[in-house]
Amino acid sequence: VVGRVPSIKQLETESDTGAAQLAVSKSSGSSGWEAGEAFRKLRTSIAYMDVDSPPRIIVVTSPQPNDGKSTTAANLAAAIAISGQHVTLVDGDLRRPSVADGFGLVEGAGLTDVLIGRVTLDDVLQDSPDFEGLHVLAAGSIPPNPSELLGSKAMQHLIEELGRTGLVVIDAPPLLPVTDAAILSRVCDGAIVVVSH
Repeated sequence: VVGRVPSIKQLETESDTGAAQLAVSKSSGSSGWEAGEAFRKLRTSIAYMDVDSPPRIIVVTSPQPNDGKSTTAANLAAAIAISGQHVTLVDGDLRRPSVADGFGLVEGAGLTDVLIGRVTLDDVLQDSPDFEGLHVLAAGSIPPNPSELLGSKAMQHLIEELGRTGLVVIDAPPLLPVTDAAILSRVCDGAIVVVSH
């Protein structure tokens, strides 16, 4: 176990709205402070996992839907940005994207459009208005073949490119219903599996 996040009402709405919920903020006195602190501890735990070669590309998934993996990915990315590091949050859930909504950004074009060459990464990479150094790559158009796209060489090159400029956190679909997260984990430095209990 690399971290525990308390159950609070602010985070429980992910399953209702479909959007990732943010508990991390720049001020420690805000509502959801306990959960925000838990995400900061998670960030620190990850940094200590392998001091000689810290993970740069992390996929966040869960066994089942509604375990809180999108909320965990969004808050982990925000906690990393608050620490002064550059981080890119990628919505790799091409079936039920939620990352852009959580940050109040435009869903529109995104990851899938970059992978098929319709747009460039610079065209669709969005800056978070609330967290300096946090960039968000929305999912883009929902494709008929998510697993094939995520397992493509184009995806591998894109992740490597993003990893050169900072940390990368990828929100992936749940493990049990589909294989997307397992495919993504092959090109990442590690995976965080979020389990609600």
